[in-house]
Amino acid sequence: MFLDETERTLFCSDLFFQPADPTPIRETDIVGAARDSIKANLAGPLAKDMPYTPYTDATLTRLAEFKPATLAVMHGSSFRGDGRQAILDLAGAVRELLGS
Repeated sequence: MFLDETERTLFCSDLFFQPADPTPIRETDIVGAARDSIKANLAGPLAKDMPYTPYTDATLTRLAEFKPATLAVMHGSSFRGDGRQAILDLAGAVRELLGS
């Protein structure tokens, strides 16, 4: 991951992965799409492709502290808006789906 401090853009790889051919950028809920993708992957060959460890929550919280204005996603729509809250919401979804 990489943060462009000038534009407050977090290049977050596949943290908010969304399959198919979504719009290039969205300004609405990105977490729901990423959550749906994680949930769908649990039933297929990519189950557990995102590791959940004792460090996951702390790592996502640290990323949220950068307060990105844009989340540049490698596969899926990028997001423009409150990146801090989006990351914290994703942390909750990841904890719910993968934390047990």
